[in-house]
Amino acid sequence: MTIEVRILFLNSNIPNYVTDGLFHGFYSMPDVTVVDVPRMNYMYTDASEEDLEKTGSKGNTLYGTLKEDKNAQGKRTYWQADIEQYDYVIFSDIFEQCDLFNFIYKSISPNRRKTLCVVDGYDSASIFPYFNFFLNLRIRPWAFLYSTQGAHYFKREFSNTGELYGVSKDRFLILNTIVSMFLQRPKNNFHPITMSIPEDRIEYCSFRNKTQDFINYNVDAQLNSLFPDRGVAELGKWQPAFKNQAEYCDEIRKSRFGITAKRAGWDCLRHYEYAALGAILCFKDLKSKSVLCAPLGLDETNCLPYTDKDDLLTKIKRKSVGELEAIQEAQYRWVEKYTTVKVAAGLLDKLLATKG
Repeated sequence: MTIEVRILFLNSNIPNYVTDGLFHGFYSMPDVTVVDVPRMNYMYTDASEEDLEKTGSKGNTLYGTLKEDKNAQGKRTYWQADIEQYDYVIFSDIFEQCDLFNFIYKSISPNRRKTLCVVDGYDSASIFPYFNFFLNLRIRPWAFLYSTQGAHYFKREFSNTGELYGVSKDRFLILNTIVSMFLQRPKNNFHPITMSIPEDRIEYCSFRNKTQDFINYNVDAQLNSLFPDRGVAELGKWQPAFKNQAEYCDEIRKSRFGITAKRAGWDCLRHYEYAALGAILCFKDLKSKSVLCAPLGLDETNCLPYTDKDDLLTKIKRKSVGELEAIQEAQYRWVEKYTTVKVAAGLLDKLLATKG
């Protein structure tokens, strides 16, 4: 960044790895002033144990690290009166904030709407209001009349345009195919976004010095025989496999490979944590992921895509140590592109490109 940018970061105080990483990145940039409303207690060094317990990772990796800028405190009071002072207004949770978004959207001039930014970090491949469709229809049907046209929409998960508008490929394959043929994704101001990791979490760990094959954490039931002492992680439940963050990081440091797969969504903080400490991602069915869906930029050169247990073990066996070192090195280059600061800077670059 070469210019000063002021950002109002409106959030729901519900932790989300995409938006929390983004806020961490903005806060770490010297030429960006970001004010979080309400205060995101779990992001700061004074976070309580209760604050951190309510984050998805119990406070690991992204949380409890920022030292608050005292100048932000007064700016939170009656922030509505000062909204014109900000270059951009970011909404971190459109499902919870849709009424607030619509109020601000309608309150400003059409030309100012391009300063509004929706960050959709949900697991769903549908955009608002089509995810949680029936709940929206029941509790606030008026939300289907809201428009985001002119505002920026950053989307983490993406499958196809049928999914984008709420027609599930898994449940309504034929209808999804038809809808995808006729509808297009929004062309203007629609962007992909990913999770991210603080730069200081990246540590070079020599592949040759690692002492075990797999991180002792499994998300693929087909690989259960490789993890005799640990069952597959249950989707949607916090089941800590390690006592604390230090033990978790030590496990990654000493492991050559880490298993990952699509869970509720494709992107996961685990990808960045593994890569940051040199465990090569073994990514199940990676080729099934859209190139517009996070994580972005992963392929055979910087991870090990696989389809089943035999495929994975065969690929590992056929790779020389030198080839695996090359994959690890490429993976380090990949994760260095997805630090919190670089992801936040990339978002700002897209916003500034349309500023006029």
